[in-house]
Amino acid sequence: MDLFWRNGYEATSLAELVQEMGIGRQSLYNTFGDKHSLFVEAVKHYIGSNGQLIVQQLQAPGSPSGNIRIALEQIVDFVQCGECRGCLVTNSIVELAPHDEEIRSIVQAMVKGVEKTLRATLDRAVKAGEISADADTRAIARFLNSTVHGLVVLGKASASRAVLNDVVKVALTVLK
Repeated sequence: MDLFWRNGYEATSLAELVQEMGIGRQSLYNTFGDKHSLFVEAVKHYIGSNGQLIVQQLQAPGSPSGNIRIALEQIVDFVQCGECRGCLVTNSIVELAPHDEEIRSIVQAMVKGVEKTLRATLDRAVKAGEISADADTRAIARFLNSTVHGLVVLGKASASRAVLNDVVKVALTVLK
């Protein structure tokens, strides 16, 4: 997973994979079938671990709007860690989803899941009186979801913390 995350699917060779995994080429084929199948498993593993961090923050106790702010700030911290590999889901959306139906299906499910969680968080914010009762929580959830992926892409492009913080600051204005 880490190798694909660092290099992307196309730039990762079978030789690098077997070296990283400490196995023979035939063992990779016997266990996973091929490079693509291994990549699919790596993406699923990523979603099951790292991909759930934003969902956990959004569902945390406390202020729903505050949880959205914290989640966006955590993404800024994540992409400013010094060795930004981006997000394997976002990377896969950009690199493979346009022409790989299996990957597209997997990452679409993740994106829809985050959107659903964002919308539920926004609905809680409406009930708590933190945002307007007439807010279109579906549209706002979609906007914030795209903001999440945009922050990751900007982070990979070495955007400064100031640039990313400006994006978060403007994105949070939809919660007023």
